Amino acid sequence: MKKTDKIQALLINHLLKHGHIQLRLPDGVLLEIGITEESENGKILKSDDYCWVIAKKENRAAVIDSYNLGIRFEDEDKAIVLDETFVDSDGISIRQVNVV
Repeated sequence: MKKTDKIQALLINHLLKHGHIQLRLPDGVLLEIGITEESENGKILKSDDYCWVIAKKENRAAVIDSYNLGIRFEDEDKAIVLDETFVDSDGISIRQVNVV
């Protein structure tokens, strides 16, 4: 078994047991991965077919889950939000949002 396969197996086993994990990456980035979701009665439950990922640094975050894609940032006058659409090399229309 390759080293990357071992790391992935450990990560998946941890998620299945605990429901989420936080990894502190270089430069102060916090990566959170989870397989939990809120049930109809407000309980947090582990799910076999749902996953979410949050990458945070200071007051900024990129969030993706099975249903949404989002960015969060502190609302300030200096922030510039750039929204562009382009066609990639495979001919797929891509919409990109950047916050500077």
